[in-house]
Amino acid sequence: MKTNLVNSTYLNFKNKTTQFLLLGFTLLTLISCNKKAEETPAVASTPTTETPEVAPANPPSNFKHATATVNGIKIHYVIGGQGDPLVLVHGFGQNWYMWNRLLPELSKHFTVIAPDLRGVGESDKPEGGYDKKTMASDIHELVNQLGYKKINLAGHDIGLMVAYAYAAQYGDSVNKLALMDALLPGIEPVWSNVKGSAWWFGFFAWPASGDIVKGKEKEFLTNFWPVVGHVKDPFTAEETTEFIRAYAVEGGTTAAFKWFGAFDQDGKDNVIFAKKKLKMPLLAMGGEYFAAAFLKDHSKLVAENVTESKIAGSGHWLVQENTAQVQKDLLAFFLAK
Repeated sequence: MKTNLVNSTYLNFKNKTTQFLLLGFTLLTLISCNKKAEETPAVASTPTTETPEVAPANPPSNFKHATATVNGIKIHYVIGGQGDPLVLVHGFGQNWYMWNRLLPELSKHFTVIAPDLRGVGESDKPEGGYDKKTMASDIHELVNQLGYKKINLAGHDIGLMVAYAYAAQYGDSVNKLALMDALLPGIEPVWSNVKGSAWWFGFFAWPASGDIVKGKEKEFLTNFWPVVGHVKDPFTAEETTEFIRAYAVEGGTTAAFKWFGAFDQDGKDNVIFAKKKLKMPLLAMGGEYFAAAFLKDHSKLVAENVTESKIAGSGHWLVQENTAQVQKDLLAFFLAK
């Protein structure tokens, strides 16, 4: 079982490496172009009008934007709906707006809270605190300020790691947990195998990467998204604009890359957390063409009560690549008695 799991995971990620090499080539081209531009003698140019700043996207009409000060930093979130609280935590390459398609239906059943993680969008971008244990404490303090003692929780990608760290630290305050299409640093055998083949983890964690991508967030993200996706062009124009805007905010991409820079610490923390398995119901939701190959078995190493959802025809961007099934399966899981 372990051998098959490792092999399937390795092949899944190995097939993405060529695409990431193309992304790396694109980045190197951008660096080269920037260097040449700096070396070219200045010539007279016609005055240009600055591009107007793009306004943040808005959620459905029954939601509102809000901010809270937690752990000494500002966290932005949207909130709306009625019923028990459901906290949705986004991942890399997206922000709170990744959940926007689901908010109308989810808000009929839950009070939905979708924060921007520290480091992106309208949330603060401090120098440190990007280990997932600390990022989880941001969310926990937000939940406490809102007056909730117990929540349902879902996290995608980096948000999966934050959601797990939340449940591991504050298990008595989590009714149900959905982990969506990623993996947990330090939890073997998947972690070492993926880390060894996914060299982009290293690029994202490299301190200079933020300077390389700064000002080229559109080029970077539009090259990155297809690499881990399966459906062609799954994002709407509005989603594309908002995600690029959120990472183009001053310091955004640099800070978000620090989520990857903290993986070594996350791994140490997760090894300790995993000694006490989670007891709440856990839904392992993976895309057919991405994490579904390993996520259920991976989750069973840290939790006792695991069920699975394989999102048909989907790569990593589950919510956009198969919105209908994600919504259906999340509702079935969180509403089940």
